[in-house]
Amino acid sequence: MRHGAGGAALSPPCGRLHASALPALVAGLARRATTPATARQLQAQLLLRGLPLPARAAVALIAASPSTRHARTVFDSAVPAASGNVYLWTATIAAYARHASSSSSPSAAAEALALFRLMLRRGDPRPNAFTTSSVVRCCSALRAVLQGLQVHGFLGKAGLGRSAHVGAALVDMYGNLGQVADARRVFDKISARNVVVGNTMVACYVRAGDVAAAREVFDGMAERDPISWNTMMTGYLWQGEAGVTRELFEEMPERSVNSWNMMISACSEEALWVDAVGVFNRMRLAGFQPDAATMAVLMSACAQLGSLSVARQVHGFLKKGYIEMNCHVLNSLVDMYAKCGSISQAHLLFVEAHLKDTVSYNVMITALAHHGHGREALQLFNEMVLEGLHPDSITFLGVLSACAHAGLVHEGKHYFESMTTNYAIEQSLDHYACMVDLYGRAGLIEEAYFLVQTMPMKPHAGVWGALLNACRKHCQVEVGKIAARELITIEPRNPGTYILLANTLARGQQWDFVETVRQSMRGKGIDKTAGCSWVEVDSVVHEFLMRDFSHPNSDEIYSILEHLYLQPE
Repeated sequence: MRHGAGGAALSPPCGRLHASALPALVAGLARRATTPATARQLQAQLLLRGLPLPARAAVALIAASPSTRHARTVFDSAVPAASGNVYLWTATIAAYARHASSSSSPSAAAEALALFRLMLRRGDPRPNAFTTSSVVRCCSALRAVLQGLQVHGFLGKAGLGRSAHVGAALVDMYGNLGQVADARRVFDKISARNVVVGNTMVACYVRAGDVAAAREVFDGMAERDPISWNTMMTGYLWQGEAGVTRELFEEMPERSVNSWNMMISACSEEALWVDAVGVFNRMRLAGFQPDAATMAVLMSACAQLGSLSVARQVHGFLKKGYIEMNCHVLNSLVDMYAKCGSISQAHLLFVEAHLKDTVSYNVMITALAHHGHGREALQLFNEMVLEGLHPDSITFLGVLSACAHAGLVHEGKHYFESMTTNYAIEQSLDHYACMVDLYGRAGLIEEAYFLVQTMPMKPHAGVWGALLNACRKHCQVEVGKIAARELITIEPRNPGTYILLANTLARGQQWDFVETVRQSMRGKGIDKTAGCSWVEVDSVVHEFLMRDFSHPNSDEIYSILEHLYLQPE
């Protein structure tokens, strides 16, 4: 008997086979059909030979099915001869549930529930814990409250509801349905809780925003894995408690790539950009391979840090091919270089990119606008439209910003009006803020104030802030007072508003009012935000705050500054 080379031997050996050998052969082939491609080959061979499809082979095929249609076809061909096989029914329902969760397909979840109801009507076989856990996941995917309660009732009668496997699915279902109290009742009734059950309950509380309850469950878990820690860290990060997230990370006995990603995110949340880069370096030294999410968070931190040398190091790492250079990664690279001051490198990457989407153009238009290349930004917008890409609201923020920075009032008015007339995009508060900034930079304070008074929605802080800044620049004290009053109503403890108002009044020589503003700040306990700057020396970024003596070379620095002050001009 000869076999083909290269291990492709899905084909049975040549020659006549005894009838009793057929089921074993088919089952053996099915066990080797571990990928969708080999599963399809096996099914084709069975059809060609007219062989029956044993339940064991059918289960293996269904588990490897590339689609729900294929899984159902296999099920329908096998069920006449194996209608009482619980594994066949369970595998098919699980296939529906798997596709429902991976592709957010309501139809797949609905088909699973329909098949489960058919199984109950037939009475044989009876569902087991794995069958029902898949059904519960489908109820969760459909957000089907009534069906979920019915399935839970069936589980209670069948004595399946207290197993850890089913219990975790029920907790997750009630959590997704927003019924956290019911999820906790199920959790409390599970006697043999494992780490999956605990993680599911913690995740349920985190999704509901109850981090304290999540921590109570987390602290009570007999066993924890990286998912437990990551979920708890996510909860604190969502609540803005980045410091606690960092503390948890340092306590972790075992970390995953996601753990490191959240640590970098936590540093970024606290504006600790240098620390974020430091965590990335620690991650590499610990032997972890960064993924696309790591690089996205890291590039955002580098963009805020503004260090061109660090940006080049990140780019160099990406060039090594560890991360797929897809459109999303390239967009982040362009944004990082632009914010680090290298608009030429950003533009070069943009031009060389083979695939560009709307986000690609948005990033480049905004970068050009912020670097004072207003006309180039508008030209790029026109190229975008010619390429057949549809601008969105973010695109127009970049376009209007470009017009504001370049003093292109007429063009800005045209693009603002074209949003609704040509592109069916509703103007938002941020777009109105851009228009107020456009008028204000051009010294058209009356036009800016009229736009604020006539806009169809209530102005937010960005609108009034743009107007106040324009009044400071062009010494329009009375309108500036109005803008400042509105701003203080919206953000009563923002020191920037008081500083802008005081500077506006000072330009108008209204010194008594300047002192009144300063007294108001002192009376309310509002301190001016300390100035902060970064200086990069030999690829090391140094951070300085006003009246800060924490730098290790602060004595030398202040000594040199004092010496410079004493020098004659």
